[in-house]
Amino acid sequence: MDIKAGNFNLGKSISIHILLIFVLSLLLLIPKLFFDFVLSDRQMMLDSALHSITDSWAHEQLIAPPVLAFKGQKTVFTDSDPKNWQKQDVTLFLLPEDVAVTAKLKGEERKRGIYNATLYRAQIDMKGSFDLGKLKESVRSLGIESLRLVDSTPLLYFFLSDAAGIEEVQKLEVNGQSLKAKPGAIKLSNLDSFMAHFDDDLKETVHFDCSYTVRGSLSFAFRALADSAKLNVEGLNLNPGFKGRFLPSKREVQDKTFTANYMLTSLASGYTDLYLDDIPDFNNDIMIDIQDSSQHYTFIERLSKYALLFIGMTFVTILAFELVSGKLISLVQYVTIGAALLLFYLVLLSLSEHLSFTLSYSCAAFLISVLIALYMKAAFKSYKKGITVFLVLVALYIILYTIVNAQTYALLLGTGLLVLMLCVVMYITRHIGEEKTL
Repeated sequence: MDIKAGNFNLGKSISIHILLIFVLSLLLLIPKLFFDFVLSDRQMMLDSALHSITDSWAHEQLIAPPVLAFKGQKTVFTDSDPKNWQKQDVTLFLLPEDVAVTAKLKGEERKRGIYNATLYRAQIDMKGSFDLGKLKESVRSLGIESLRLVDSTPLLYFFLSDAAGIEEVQKLEVNGQSLKAKPGAIKLSNLDSFMAHFDDDLKETVHFDCSYTVRGSLSFAFRALADSAKLNVEGLNLNPGFKGRFLPSKREVQDKTFTANYMLTSLASGYTDLYLDDIPDFNNDIMIDIQDSSQHYTFIERLSKYALLFIGMTFVTILAFELVSGKLISLVQYVTIGAALLLFYLVLLSLSEHLSFTLSYSCAAFLISVLIALYMKAAFKSYKKGITVFLVLVALYIILYTIVNAQTYALLLGTGLLVLMLCVVMYITRHIGEEKTL
């Protein structure tokens, strides 16, 4: 439709046109809900595939230093009469004085349908010692006068979150004596265990040395059950994310490899030398998140949140061309352009399940930019305007990609785009409503 001031009120016509474009931008959020449903459904399918893989491999793995478990008894009064009492069996857990742990993680890929899961094998080496000289003092610190040890020969327990992931115990020594690992009979704070039994009476200082291989997925965690704990983690073919209560004192992350060093004392972790029947979980675990290749769903979800902004920027660009050229395109053409902009997300989602996210994004952005540019070339009958629309869309897609990847500055960049869009709208509407000078 050509803009001719003699046929109708130009300012009123453009105002209504802009208002209808604004309403149309909001209405386009309705079909976006369909895409959100599709994205949610694909994420559920991914979660189902990952659970299927990890159920057969191993879940999140948390390991802890060994503890010594002593059998004990305490007197329990059944009522107020001191003659009515009975003995109750208890278990006392003595934590190590010091422990040094080395964990070497190697990532592996497993596939279920079109979905990949990042798993790992961890070689665990633990060395440390117990100070039995603290045992009697620690028992007194519990404040239970009737508590006494029944057997001075304890069991050695190693705790981890998923015992199904244990592949092999290569070495288990106490004071130089080789022991055989057996399934643990104790479960603490939802942690599984394996144990070792020894017959000889222990010396005042007990040294232990253990090596085992364990499988895991999604994350690797460590609970510092010791007065002093050192943890060195090495990773290969993994992309780590450092979380948990404590961050590494030193770390180095390179392409598919990383190292992290931790040093903790009981002052920081909150664990004491001795516990009765259970060891509490203080939520003070060290955790390394194993990020897998399915992060593209997260990026696409972030992208979809900027759909209205992107549609608005594109419509403002086309509106500027309308006013410059003196020709208004129909709302049906705006609907078609909006549908193409929403189709970008579906194309990106489809490609990202088979290609890398960056390549998928580039292909989807190029395809939609070309489609809209050719459509605008035909609408305005101008190659120049078609090329300009293509360049503007490419620039917007580059900015959008930058916003999604730069999480720290996403708000700043998004706000900047809104300010820019407002400036353009204010510029192209600055003369609307003015009376024509005769």
